[in-house]
Amino acid sequence: MRKSILTDDLEHSFLSGIPTNVIHHIYPGTGRRKISEREGFIVPLTPAEHNMSDNGVHFNHELDLYLKRLCQAKFEETHSREEFIRLVGRNYL
Repeated sequence: MRKSILTDDLEHSFLSGIPTNVIHHIYPGTGRRKISEREGFIVPLTPAEHNMSDNGVHFNHELDLYLKRLCQAKFEETHSREEFIRLVGRNYL
């Protein structure tokens, strides 16, 4: 079962609370998708919040960076920054 470190509710958008079945991997790319799944670096988003509008996370740099920073900060509550950088490859904070 998928888990997110940012929310226990994967059936409603993390941003708007609207019911959805779309899962966004906060740190995409080769190898990072599996890391995102394993570490819980995922959030549910509506299709419009994801990639079906110009304001979706895949087209909105500020929203993308917001989720990356929020996720890293949450991870660092129980892990070190060095551990995060080893997983994702860079620091977003």
